[in-house]
Amino acid sequence: MARKQFTRRRFAGAAGATATLGIAGCLGGGGGGENTIRYLSDRGDSSDVVDDIITEFENEFDYTVEVTYTSRGTSTDEELQQMLAAGNPPDLVFDTSADAYRYQQNGNLATVTEAVQDVGLPDPVNVGGESYFAPTMVEPLMGWYRNDLYEENPTTFDTWLSEAQRVSEEEDINGFVVPTGQTNNADTSATQYLWQNNVDIYSGPSDDIEVTIDQGGNRERAVETYQWLQNINEYAPNGSGWEWGDGTQALQQGNAAALMSVGGLPILTIRQNRPDLVENLTPTAYPMPEGGQQDKWWAYMEGHVVRSDGEATEGAQEFTRFFSESERFLDFVLSAPLFQWPPTEELMNSDAMQENEVLSEHQEAVDLVRNNWDAFTTVLATGDEGAPNLTAANAYSEQLFGQSAEQLIVGNRSPEETVDWVAEELRGLQEE
Repeated sequence: MARKQFTRRRFAGAAGATATLGIAGCLGGGGGGENTIRYLSDRGDSSDVVDDIITEFENEFDYTVEVTYTSRGTSTDEELQQMLAAGNPPDLVFDTSADAYRYQQNGNLATVTEAVQDVGLPDPVNVGGESYFAPTMVEPLMGWYRNDLYEENPTTFDTWLSEAQRVSEEEDINGFVVPTGQTNNADTSATQYLWQNNVDIYSGPSDDIEVTIDQGGNRERAVETYQWLQNINEYAPNGSGWEWGDGTQALQQGNAAALMSVGGLPILTIRQNRPDLVENLTPTAYPMPEGGQQDKWWAYMEGHVVRSDGEATEGAQEFTRFFSESERFLDFVLSAPLFQWPPTEELMNSDAMQENEVLSEHQEAVDLVRNNWDAFTTVLATGDEGAPNLTAANAYSEQLFGQSAEQLIVGNRSPEETVDWVAEELRGLQEE
């Protein structure tokens, strides 16, 4: 199969630069051999840059790269499972640090130590001194609200609730978006709300993680958080099963006046479809209790993992380092500005970031990222002192906290019952 069947795909669809890309490539055909690197990625919106990096790599090394672009979100894992079932595992996958740690613990990853430690990248999946994940970007959660409807940034739990009620009643528009269900959107949001209220969901070292969400003060704060979520849902559209794009559509279509999302993802869509609305949108952090501090801010960390069960493991390792050191690395990050941010603070302060036109137009969002850089973390780093947490990684894979929001909002569990439900589910993961 020729490489052109896999690459040079344009990112198309109603959501513009961050729309869903149809799956390219094919499944079930034989592996390409040790000189053909099979690459699975959901970064179709960056395909032009990725393809250029691939061309440069192929010109320098004796490898061919066949890349399958999937739609963003949950489809990468679905595609991966299909490839594994067909007996054709990819050599290289673009994925999250949480998924990388799961794969490593299952014995499915090769090291990428040189691509991380020699290049000076963050090293969130370091096991025994070896690196198993090469980050290429961070994607911090970020909210957006209608500044022509909200009188000011509500900031706190109580003010968000009262303002969402006022906007809903006075402006004939839902004041807020509450996603629920087994989706990335719902899971990250529910988790971040708990973090905002200083709920320690877990404790302990990597090899002895304890579920603590239902213990002592954590239980009390978790109940308060779910109660707040239940209350503000009174001023939200039905967000059951909503992914990131569904919330953006609600904002774009005037069905909601505020949402919590990931980075500037909503702006990239709305810039294309409702440019008149962009100036009425202001970025914000997640709500927090009165007097609280922003200590822990979920930032997806995504990048490359090399599987150990493919046919071109060494080639995939070579490509991973080549990608991290490429002169086009920041071009890749900036193919979706506001949504994708560099993996290091040094790159964050680079000339390319300073001079980017889209970032310059949204300085408030840039400042929000810069001012909270030290608070950014991943769901993986939730053991003691940031130790990798397999329970959290598995919970994210199952999207248990999104399901907990569904149990609360759709299943009509009380906040207390919801805390008990998610604690039991988390402990169930540890018994599997």
